[in-house]
Amino acid sequence: MNPRVQLRNSSYKEIELLKREAHQLKETITALRSALEEAGAEQEAAVARVMAESSQEMTILKSTIMTLREELEQLKMEGERYVEEALATGHAEFRHLQNTIRALRNELELRKILYQEALQSIERACRDEVGHLKQTISTLREQLEASYAQKS
Repeated sequence: MNPRVQLRNSSYKEIELLKREAHQLKETITALRSALEEAGAEQEAAVARVMAESSQEMTILKSTIMTLREELEQLKMEGERYVEEALATGHAEFRHLQNTIRALRNELELRKILYQEALQSIERACRDEVGHLKQTISTLREQLEASYAQKS
C-alpha cells in the first residue's frame, strides 16, 4: 500500500481512537459530574438531616431546660414557704412558751403571796393563841394561888 494511504489510514485510526477516548472521557466526566452532584445532594441532605436533628434536639433541650427551671423555681418557692411556715410555727411556739412562762410566773407569785398571807395568818393565830394561853395560865395561876391562900 501506498505510504500516504497508510499514513492516512493510520491517522484516521488515531483520530478514531482519539474520538473514542474523547467520547469515553466525556462520558466519564458526565458520570463523575452526576456522581459529584449526587454526592453533593446526599451531602446537602445529610447536612439538612443533621441540622433538623440538631434543631429538634435543641428544641427538646430548651424544653427540658424550661421544665427544669420551672421545677427549680417551684422547689425554691416551696422551700421558701416551708421556711416561712417553720419560722411562723417557731415564733408561735415561742410566743406560746412566753405566755406559758408568764402565766406560770404569775401563778407562782400569787401562790407565794397566798402562802405568805397564810403563814402570817397562822403566825398571828399562833401568837394570839399563845397570848390567850398565857392569859389563861396566868388566870388559872391566880385562881390557884387564891385557892391556896384561902386554904391557908
